[in-house]
Amino acid sequence: MEEKKAVKAYDLAYKYEKEWRVCSQCTIKALSDVYEIDNVDIFRALSGFGAGGATEGDGMCGAYVAGMIFLSLKLGRDISDIGTDPKDPRGSKKNKVLTPLIKKLRDRFIDEYTSIICHQIHRKLYGRPFYLLDRQESEKFDLAGGHDWGCTAVCGNAAKWTVEIYEEFLKGE
Repeated sequence: MEEKKAVKAYDLAYKYEKEWRVCSQCTIKALSDVYEIDNVDIFRALSGFGAGGATEGDGMCGAYVAGMIFLSLKLGRDISDIGTDPKDPRGSKKNKVLTPLIKKLRDRFIDEYTSIICHQIHRKLYGRPFYLLDRQESEKFDLAGGHDWGCTAVCGNAAKWTVEIYEEFLKGE
């Protein structure tokens, strides 16, 4: 079942990025579809994280951010966790669970793409970064495979890895 969810997440994220663009939104939409989460606010909130944030490329990969958001949504601390436990007044116990899972996602990005930074991932995939706010650069990005095989696969992998990490956690591995 876990493998089926992971494959579905990959396929959906790849498809959405190819058709819609904005890696962060496409990745969270795939994860939301796999887990039947309907939260338009999270989708909307991830609008600005595409292409390294504000489409500048110098920040974290939007697909990676979406994976972090999903894991945080499912396992992160809630406002109600703060101040309710005298032994843990900051509600930090949940972060002790979440942080190693996000590190696993980060490690997978580093292993595959050498970075979690958008432009560095571009360097790995295409041999150079692209400044996507420039129309000519955006066209070159597409010609290089940006929305054909490159960032589409990054979104697919981010969604797949997030599902695998989450499912492993649920199984207690």
